[in-house]
Amino acid sequence: MVDKELIQHEVVPPCKKDSNLRGKYHWYHSITGKVAIYLMLGILIAYGVGSGAGLFEVNRISHEQWFKQASTNSQITSYIIRNIYTSVTVKSNHEGQVISIESERPLCDDETVIQTGFDPADMLTLVSTQTHNPTWLLLYDKIKGFTDTRTAQKITAVDNTANGAALEEYYRGFVSIGGKEYFVGSIPIVNPSGELLGAVVSSIGERSALFATHNQLLRNTLLMLILILGITVVVVNWLVRNLFLPVPRLVQAVTLIADEQTDQVTPFQNQEDEIGELAKAIEKLRVAMVDRGYLQRMQEMAQKMEYMAHHDSLTLLPNRVAYRNSIDDRLLRLRTEGCIFTLLLIDLDNFKPVNDTYGHVVGDELLVESAIRLTNLLNDGDMAFRLGGDEFAILQRVNKDSIPEAEALARRVLEALSQPFICSGHTFSISCSIGISCAPRHGNTREDLFTHADLALYTSKSFGRNCFHFYSHGMTMNPSNNLLFSQEIEDGIRNNEFFLHYQKIISLGNYDIEGYEALVRWQHPTRGLLQPHHFISVSEDIGLITRLGEWLIRSACMDAANWPTAKTVAVNVSPHQLRSPRILDIIRNALQDSGLDPARLEIEITGSEQLDREIILPALNAIQALGVGIVLDEFGTGFATLDYLIIFPFSHIKIARSLIDVLDKCEDSQVLVGMLVHYALQRGLKVTAKGVETQQQYEFLASLGGEEITAQGYYFSRAVENASVVAELEKMESTCNL
Repeated sequence: MVDKELIQHEVVPPCKKDSNLRGKYHWYHSITGKVAIYLMLGILIAYGVGSGAGLFEVNRISHEQWFKQASTNSQITSYIIRNIYTSVTVKSNHEGQVISIESERPLCDDETVIQTGFDPADMLTLVSTQTHNPTWLLLYDKIKGFTDTRTAQKITAVDNTANGAALEEYYRGFVSIGGKEYFVGSIPIVNPSGELLGAVVSSIGERSALFATHNQLLRNTLLMLILILGITVVVVNWLVRNLFLPVPRLVQAVTLIADEQTDQVTPFQNQEDEIGELAKAIEKLRVAMVDRGYLQRMQEMAQKMEYMAHHDSLTLLPNRVAYRNSIDDRLLRLRTEGCIFTLLLIDLDNFKPVNDTYGHVVGDELLVESAIRLTNLLNDGDMAFRLGGDEFAILQRVNKDSIPEAEALARRVLEALSQPFICSGHTFSISCSIGISCAPRHGNTREDLFTHADLALYTSKSFGRNCFHFYSHGMTMNPSNNLLFSQEIEDGIRNNEFFLHYQKIISLGNYDIEGYEALVRWQHPTRGLLQPHHFISVSEDIGLITRLGEWLIRSACMDAANWPTAKTVAVNVSPHQLRSPRILDIIRNALQDSGLDPARLEIEITGSEQLDREIILPALNAIQALGVGIVLDEFGTGFATLDYLIIFPFSHIKIARSLIDVLDKCEDSQVLVGMLVHYALQRGLKVTAKGVETQQQYEFLASLGGEEITAQGYYFSRAVENASVVAELEKMESTCNL
């Protein structure tokens, strides 16, 4: 029957329909006949080839077994003869097979019988008992040839008619005895001078018995061939008729899958026959291709995340994360291979006035052009980085002498950045200040080299900028003018110059406040209000982040414990803090002293630095055991990649601000964020989008699953002081009571 799915829905005149159907009918049967003939011919050829190969293989294996059995019987025969006729000796080949028996007299003469007490017939009976087959003792005469000692019948080799002397040597093959053919193993008997006396022949069976298997296999093969051809005539035609209509559709389905068009469901899956099974198999293939495409997109996303983890999104230079990895790697090579290097810290002079006067667009163009000029100055083995803002760094490989090589590079940098810049139609000139530290002369650790290069940079700025200085012992900086001086941060903590702002986290489903993130600020006595990016990275580099982090955790717990409504509070913790053996005590003490429920505290782990599994994982497990939530911050950038969700006990992720920023501008970012959200929700994780600032960003995120996603950013609220949080929560509570 014609499948309904193949019938076009357009109106066709009856005569035209009949004509089309007749044409399809004749075409169908012609194709069916050809397919049936080709299929039967193919089966016949395939079965014939298979049968021939089987017969050949059976014949080969049979002969191998016959030869092995004949060798074994010959060994048994020679062993028994040696035990009966103690005066005889044997000769063996390299495989240990006896190939001749040496005796002074024929084994059947009277003197031999008297000496051994054995009649040859008894010996032959004993051998036949062991081999379960007949055995003969032959005498040799130059004229008569080989004759049986009992019947005097002549014995000849059947397989060697051209060589009548086959039995004169060790022989395995067919011989003719008494009108019958046997497959035997024959060992010649010779005297000490080498003259042939006779032979002892042991059989493994008659030819007719040995070839019975071949004949039976041949008969079975012919019967099966006839039966299969008969069945083929009946079945093939039925198969072709039933396959003809579905197969083109299924072929088309496979072709679409091959072309990666996997949006159409495979037809004919509801049939309860082979076509249905084939359709279901193709559907499994289609689903597998869909999953593969998803995994491929996830892999591409992981590659993008890996790139973003180590590169600045504006200048495309390696970022601070890559800088830390690179300098750690060079320090390792310094210790193991003696490869010295130089660190150059570069700060653009007068960048802030340009940025404030001409706007961020011009400022960004200036940074990009500066990065290009720095990259053009690099030699093999050198690397340039953007550490943040208008700060750059270069790791220079030293070939011979670090001082003159670093000085030459620094002069080229000064000259390159002093050339006029043209950005968005504006022309202006800037300069730069450079601080240089050489490893190992000025330090053997990342912190020492950075601090010393920064001291040298401060010296360059003090000398009027547009110059460079190497670090030298005794260099200091004015604590009131540089944040990298450790005593200044310690004084800030002691003098209560640091304080917390809180940014609320909103449920996209109902706009309820789910919690707040604690953000640290520094009211510097001379520089004014400073944001975290001005001092957090510096605190990590000089080793004060643990001290600052302890104050932050304790302060956030104290504030949250006094809120009128039990909302969660999230506190950022850097990997440096997690490596501290005191981190668990710091969190536990903050909870105990404040009385805050551990379930209301979340620890946010930034992805700016790679997490050491052996150290960080036990720390996170111990923190989670307290009942505290673990959040992976800036997911999608830095080292915060997909495998972290499997390795570490995160219960909550925050999608990076850099991905949210371009949601309304970049379709790839929308796909990436959608996949991240989908993957996290499938794993049962809470999801928060950071940096939401526009209506378009909010609407896109809400479309991904507003009931399950939270967000924070300027679109909802800026970070506010704790007093404002308390007032907001009190107002909400009073409204609910009404």
